[in-house]
Amino acid sequence: MTIASSANFLRGTASGYATGLADGRADAIDRLDGFREAMGEKPAERLIDYCVLGMTTAEIARKDGAKERDMAPVLHQHLRDCALHFKLMGKKG
Repeated sequence: MTIASSANFLRGTASGYATGLADGRADAIDRLDGFREAMGEKPAERLIDYCVLGMTTAEIARKDGAKERDMAPVLHQHLRDCALHFKLMGKKG
């Protein structure tokens, strides 16, 4: 989920780098398939705000009309659910 102008995403042909979508990025996009569906629209939106856009819990709470102290445990659970979805929890889960 980076911007298309990222140095790793678009490289000029004159630079000698391959053009197009790198295999790693294609794999990452494939892994995101079904993310919103599995997480739900609102949890996915909060995780994108937090992990991708860098919003704080206070900013997300204000956006949702909630108290900051209530948002931290919500985000914590969303992150756990996300890790389970992507099978990142290890053996102890």
